[in-house]
Amino acid sequence: MRWRGKFPMDKPVQLRSILCVHQGSELYGSDRSFLQSVKSLRRSHPDAHINVVLPVQGPLVELLQEFADEVVVREMAVLRRGGFLRSFMPYLGRLPGFVRRAHADCRGKDLVYINTVVLLDFILVSYQPGSRAFIHIRETPGILLRMLFSLLLAPSRAKLIFNSNFTRNAYFLLGWKPGCVIHNAAQDYDFIEPMSPSDAGLRILHLGRFNGMKGQELLLEAVAALSTEEQQKLRIRIVGSEFGNQNGNEARIRKHSAALGLDGLVEVLPFTPFPEKLFAWADVVVVPSTRPESFGRIAIEAMSAGRCVVAANHGGLSEIVTPCVDGLLFRANDVRDLRSRLRQLLHDREMLLQLGKQGRVSYKRRFTEDGYEVKFTQCITHKAGGGF
Repeated sequence: MRWRGKFPMDKPVQLRSILCVHQGSELYGSDRSFLQSVKSLRRSHPDAHINVVLPVQGPLVELLQEFADEVVVREMAVLRRGGFLRSFMPYLGRLPGFVRRAHADCRGKDLVYINTVVLLDFILVSYQPGSRAFIHIRETPGILLRMLFSLLLAPSRAKLIFNSNFTRNAYFLLGWKPGCVIHNAAQDYDFIEPMSPSDAGLRILHLGRFNGMKGQELLLEAVAALSTEEQQKLRIRIVGSEFGNQNGNEARIRKHSAALGLDGLVEVLPFTPFPEKLFAWADVVVVPSTRPESFGRIAIEAMSAGRCVVAANHGGLSEIVTPCVDGLLFRANDVRDLRSRLRQLLHDREMLLQLGKQGRVSYKRRFTEDGYEVKFTQCITHKAGGGF
C-alpha cells in the first residue's frame, strides 16, 4: 500500500452503520474485489450493520449475504464504459430522483464505500460537506473518459483508493486529493494440484470478458504463428461472456479462430464464476490485454493456483509479474513476442514449472486476502470524524 496525502493514523474509527455500493453482480474481477472489501469490513467491524446496494441480480448477491445484513437490488445511475454517452443520456431527466434515493441510502451511515467510479448518483452525493465516503477506483478508460471521471471526482469529499500505482498515476488530475494504493487480492487456491512435470504439451487458458481489449484475438494470432508441429502440442481454452447487449464479440472470436485454422485446438467456453477447475486444467494463463489493465486480477488468481502467467507488459500487469522470476511479460500488442514466450514454455517445461512455483510464492507474499484486509481496514478506519 502506498499513501498519497495524509490520513490521521492515531484515531481509528468505530463504525456502526456501513453502506457499500457496487455496479455489477457477475463475479468478474471487480465483483470479487468488492466482495473482499465487504468481507474485510465485516471482519474488522463484526457488530456493524452493513447494507449493500447493487443494480442487478447475479451470483454475487448470494455470496454477499454471508457478510452483509441487507442486500438490496435496485436501479442505479451506472455509467457503463462500453457506451458512456449511451448510458448517460437516459439518466439526465431522472438524475435528481436517483440522487435523492442515494442520499436517503447514505443518511445516518458512518461510512459509505463506493466501489468503482461509474456510480454517478452516489458520487454526486459524496460532494456534501462532512460526508464520510471512500471511492475505490478500479478503472482506467481512455484519456478522454479519465478526464471526465477526474472532473466528476474532483468536487467529491470522498477519500480515494486505487487498485494499482498505474491507476493512481492515470488519474494525475486528482493527484492533490488524499488517497492510497492497495493492490487487489485473490482467493487462495492451495488445494489445486501442482502442474505435472511429465506432460509434453501446453494447456493455455484465457479467462476474461469477450470484448475488444482482453486480447483473445491476439492470443489466437500468436498460436497461429507457431509451427504446425508446435500447434499439435497445444490446447487452448478461451472462457468468458459478453456484457449486457454488447453482442458480437464471441462470434468474432470464433470466426477469427476458424479463419486461422485453429478450430481443433481452441475451445470457446462460457464464463464460470468458479474457475478452480479451469486453473487445475491449465499450464499457463495468458493475459494479453491490448489496452492497459488497471490491475489484472486474473494474473494473481493464476499465481495463487501455481500456474505460470504470461502477460502484456503494460498497466497494472507490470506491477504484478516480475519477468523470468514469477511469470513472463511480452511487449503489449506484439504477436511475435507473445509467440516467443509461448514457444519458450512449450519447449522448456522446467521453466514453466519453476515460474508457476515462484508465482505461488509471490502470491503468498503480496496478494493474499489477509494482506488485503489489513491494508484496506487501515485505510478505511483511520480517518476521524464526519458522517452523512
